[in-house]
Amino acid sequence: MVMVEATPEFHIVYRGMTEETAERLLNDNVFTNKGFTDTTLNPWYACEPLDQERRGSFHNLMAISLPEGAHGLYVPEQEMIVLQDDLTLKCIGVMTLNSVMIAPDGRPRNIRLFAMEVKE
Repeated sequence: MVMVEATPEFHIVYRGMTEETAERLLNDNVFTNKGFTDTTLNPWYACEPLDQERRGSFHNLMAISLPEGAHGLYVPEQEMIVLQDDLTLKCIGVMTLNSVMIAPDGRPRNIRLFAMEVKE
C-alpha cells in the first residue's frame, strides 16, 4: 500500500450506496461515516457489488469532490482510495443518467449520481 499524495487526478472519487442510504441522503443532504470511507477511481467498481439486485432500477453512486490537499490510502490493485475516518459529505446535486455504458458486460445501466463535497 502506498500513501496518496495530493494530485489533480484524485480530485473526484466514487462510492456506491444502497437504496436506503440514497433515500436518506435525498432527505437529509448529508452523509456521515464514522469509520474510514472506501472510494474508487473507477465508477463501475462502486456499482458492481450491488449490480445483481439493482440491474432493473438505479445504481446509486456518489461522485465525491475532494478538497485541495486531500490525502488517503491508495490500494492500486483495486483502484481504491480509503479516506479519513469520521468523514461528513454534503450532497450538492443529484442527476439521473439512463442507459449508461459503464459495465464491462456491455449492457447499459441506469445511474443516480449524487454530487458530494467534503463538509468542513
